[in-house]
Amino acid sequence: MSNARKNTSLDGIAKQQALDAAMDRARAALHLETLETRKRDALDFHEIPVWSIRDLIRHAFETGYHQGLHAGYRQGRGDACHDAAGQEAPTSPRNPQLPTE
Repeated sequence: MSNARKNTSLDGIAKQQALDAAMDRARAALHLETLETRKRDALDFHEIPVWSIRDLIRHAFETGYHQGLHAGYRQGRGDACHDAAGQEAPTSPRNPQLPTE
């Protein structure tokens, strides 16, 4: 996959690598030669079975869900360290819509 922008931060590089891997998986799962636009209907429009789309959506959801759980665990662990040190956690409240008490 070609990168439109070059991101030099470690977080940006990791995100781009994850996106590239997800795009490659989708391309392979859908049996497509490329996900690039080629400006020809015969090359850009494909008949894709619904179960392939469903499987891709399920995989994307599960991946995001597990990454969110992991990020929440890391954030919660950091908050616990601040609490143990008697400091206010910088992330509280997590949702500003919720009451703090």
